[in-house]
Amino acid sequence: MSLLDALLGRTRVPPARTEPLFALSTAIISLEDDLGWHPGGRAGVVLRPAEDSFYARAQEETGELVALAALEMKGHVENQRDEYGYQWLIFSDQDWEDLVALAHMAGQNLKEKGAGDRLLAAVFKLEKDKQVLYLIFNYKRGAFYPFIPLAGKDKERDNAQEMRLAALMEKELPWEKDFSRWYPLWGCPV
Repeated sequence: MSLLDALLGRTRVPPARTEPLFALSTAIISLEDDLGWHPGGRAGVVLRPAEDSFYARAQEETGELVALAALEMKGHVENQRDEYGYQWLIFSDQDWEDLVALAHMAGQNLKEKGAGDRLLAAVFKLEKDKQVLYLIFNYKRGAFYPFIPLAGKDKERDNAQEMRLAALMEKELPWEKDFSRWYPLWGCPV
């Protein structure tokens, strides 16, 4: 931050971090074998909506790139806008490695095109019995956090199980230490 930014009270958005996503490649072993969570075959990247043509073009090009990659991987990509106006790239693929690669590719491409400040999170769906775990990666913080909505409950989450999961997986993934930043993604399209 420059002196002028400090004097005027402006803050800069931290650059997006994409490399920690690859930790999921090995963490899935513990998630499956030790904790019973299995990939749900879906992942997504959520972006702040584009406000000008530069960002819109970067999002469009990234969508085209990951669609081609998904086709080659025998997966599927769709663009979707959620009820809050955020843009989602949603990936469907039964191969966990492909989902990680697609999310990384989307984030890295947007970052390289100068639109990394639009990246909010990557979300990976896991399932156990009738429960759903959304493993959320915050691009700005370079850290993961769990979100487990309670089935059949309106906007309630299983905080105890989220805390246990983070404690058991702390050596596998970079976790968000500030629990107030464990934002729920209600109505997550993933």
